[in-house]
Amino acid sequence: MPLLSIIIPNYNYGRFLYRMAHALNRQTLDLRNVELILADDGSTDDSREQAATLSALSVHSFTSLWLDHCGCPGSVRNAGLERATGQYLLCLDPDDIPAPGYLEACIVALKTHPQADISYTDFFIQEDGETHAVALPDFLPELLAVQNILPPAAMMHRKVWEKTGGYRDNTAYEDWDLWVRAAHAGFFGIRVATPLFTHMVHGENFSFDARQDDARAKAAIVLNTPEFFAEDVRHWARGVMAGESWAESFPRGLIPRAG
Repeated sequence: MPLLSIIIPNYNYGRFLYRMAHALNRQTLDLRNVELILADDGSTDDSREQAATLSALSVHSFTSLWLDHCGCPGSVRNAGLERATGQYLLCLDPDDIPAPGYLEACIVALKTHPQADISYTDFFIQEDGETHAVALPDFLPELLAVQNILPPAAMMHRKVWEKTGGYRDNTAYEDWDLWVRAAHAGFFGIRVATPLFTHMVHGENFSFDARQDDARAKAAIVLNTPEFFAEDVRHWARGVMAGESWAESFPRGLIPRAG
């Protein structure tokens, strides 16, 4: 069994696969401990050809899944996770850029903090040609009920996936939704206080599109795990879904606090 399974969900991002392969090849973690799974959502670009750069890596194993297009990143990630056999699981988007010590730092954090089942690092965000560091808070479920305090990529023990059932497609914030359900199930996260990967924000990625449906995406998170939220927050979420005029959208990426 490999130590780590990395799932790369892809749709028409073939142009980023060489860069991802290069970033993985520079990791301090021995890639012979890594299972690599490319889950492709029916790409129409040169992703099949560019996937050869990933298959050439000296990893434990490489699998490519060529799926029919569904347009739902959560389902594509789940397809890869269902094939994963590693002790730890990680989803990396093709346009992410993990620093050389990223994989090793996440695994060391989990091994040295046995109470934690999710590990994550600070990161750089690149948008409109500008790059800035994002220092995340330490893992607190009460913060997670208000905003997504985890980065776009976080590593989890496979029991998190098994307990939660993976990603859901009824919210554009499918990663935030997963971490809420993980916290509700009693799983805990550990933060590595160093920025160790770069996340790109641009008009083509799903996280950018999520901004357009912010209120309903947040309301779906609440209604997916209602026990995690206070009754007044659940009332707000039901109002958003019903299109009630009183149900404010609140600032992007923020769920209202209880009370």
